[in-house]
Order: sequence, then structure tokens, then C-alpha cells
Amino acid sequence: MRAAQRLATRARVFEAALAEIGRSGLAGADVASIAAAAGVVRGTFYFHFPTKEHVLVELERAEEVKIVSKLDTATAEAGDLIAMLRLLVRQVRAAEKRLGPVIFRDMLGLHFSATRPVEDELAAHPLAEFVIAAIADARATGQVSKDADPGELGVIFLTGLFALLATDVGTPRMRAALLDRYVTTIVQGMEAR
Repeated sequence: MRAAQRLATRARVFEAALAEIGRSGLAGADVASIAAAAGVVRGTFYFHFPTKEHVLVELERAEEVKIVSKLDTATAEAGDLIAMLRLLVRQVRAAEKRLGPVIFRDMLGLHFSATRPVEDELAAHPLAEFVIAAIADARATGQVSKDADPGELGVIFLTGLFALLATDVGTPRMRAALLDRYVTTIVQGMEAR
């Protein structure tokens, strides 16, 4: 009973935090307002989340699990790294639309921030694991250079993708074209010669 109540409280705090961050941005989000909206005292927020950044890290994990689940069932042609990464980009952009621009950009911005929780490691990112595995598969089939490190290439790909997504690059059509070119350019740079 107590565990269920704790989970319900945590869920209320999480939802209230997302609403506040969506309105005010991560930097402007007020923990007292989050607690009041969740019907708890301020300390309860910190019991569940050491910082506001932890809320976005948890959200990111949940979104990554959704994206990878959709990619696992995708019908991209086996061995077509460009097609798979383009599908990944479309799924990430769908998450952006679902979450809204403020939360999405703040979530991505944490990757480039000194305030990102230190316990956040690459191995805890389902999306990174998926990209690294896709690159490793492409390397095994000879599409990617045998000398290339899939882990490093995966980090480079996602870092560039997140940087592009965190910036405003014009209309949706322009952005889609830019992201398609980005995928093609990165994969062509990985190709075995």
C-alpha cells in the first residue's frame, strides 16, 4: 500500500514538473510551484528527484524506450544504415512534437550542460545502444570501415543530431532536409573505402 502511494505521489510530482518545465523552461521552473501543483511539500520533490534535471533525464529514458521499441518493429531494409537512421530521426522528431519544443530542447540541451546528472552514462541510453548496434551490424556486413569504432561513431552521430535538433533551423521542411543530409553525410563518412 505504501509503495503504491509513493509511486502515485512520484507520478504526480513528475507530471507537475513536466508541466512547469513546459511553461517556464528548465532554468525558470520553480520547485515550489511544482510541489504545490502536485499537492506535496517542496521536500517531497527532492525526495523523488534530486534536481529538476533528473526529471528530464527520466523523461528522456522513457522516450528512448518508446523510440527503440518502434525502431525494433520498423521495416527498414536489413543492412541499410541510412534508412534505419532516417527512421530514428523521424521517431525523435515525433517525440519532439509530442513533448513540445521547450521540454524537448531543454532535454537535449542537458547533453551539452555541466548540470547534467553525473550518474547519467551512455550505457543507460537505449537510443545510444540501438545506434551503436546498428553501426556495429553495418560494420560486420562491410558497409562501415572495419577500423571504425561503433561506440565512438554512435556518440558522434547522436551528439550532432542532438545539436541540430536543439537549434532552430527554419521551417519544418528545411529542417527535415537538413536532417536527411546529416544522416547521409555521417553514414558516407563511415563507409568502408
